[in-house]
Amino acid sequence: MDKTMDGEIECDLLDNWATCRIRFNPHSYARRKARDAEAAFDHYFIQLYVRGSLHGECAGRGVYVRPGDILILDVRESSVLRTSSGEIITLIIPHAAIDRLPADLHGQVLRHELPSTRRLAAQFESLQARLAELAGDDIEALQSTILDVLRAAIDDTIGQSVEPRASGDLGEQPSGTRPEPAQRGATGRSDPAPLRAVHDTLLDWARRGD
Repeated sequence: MDKTMDGEIECDLLDNWATCRIRFNPHSYARRKARDAEAAFDHYFIQLYVRGSLHGECAGRGVYVRPGDILILDVRESSVLRTSSGEIITLIIPHAAIDRLPADLHGQVLRHELPSTRRLAAQFESLQARLAELAGDDIEALQSTILDVLRAAIDDTIGQSVEPRASGDLGEQPSGTRPEPAQRGATGRSDPAPLRAVHDTLLDWARRGD
């Protein structure tokens, strides 16, 4: 398996959030726990696996993700992960938005078998489809809706132990049509500088180890 990430990242800023569609080759990466000086980027990466698979560990928690599952990563914490080639939709959300939930979310997998996870995945896809038309109050309303659906999916996952059905080797692909990328527009109200920081952090996430 390749160790160097290669692929495409398309990002849009949604006020203090970002959404990215990322396509990549098979790769592995290791991320150490952030030092105090690095902890200013206090965000979660919430990743819907459209295609491809991932396995490894997040701060000691074993992780296996298949198409349709949603993985929550805390960028402040350690991870050692390997992926097949694939495509993900990532929401980058500040900790403050969801930290009031009483759970350790780093490495938490929301399984696609749960209806609440499928509703959240539909929100991700809807967001990507609507990026070009979103502005102002639309963004705030959509953020509120996504957070409500996310909290429900996390609550359902914490309350139920859902084991993945038997599947093939890493790299199994789902059936169905691959979604087409949304047209890019001028989305959000924030300065583009944070978006460049998000882009750099995504690359750093994939390339830096201990």
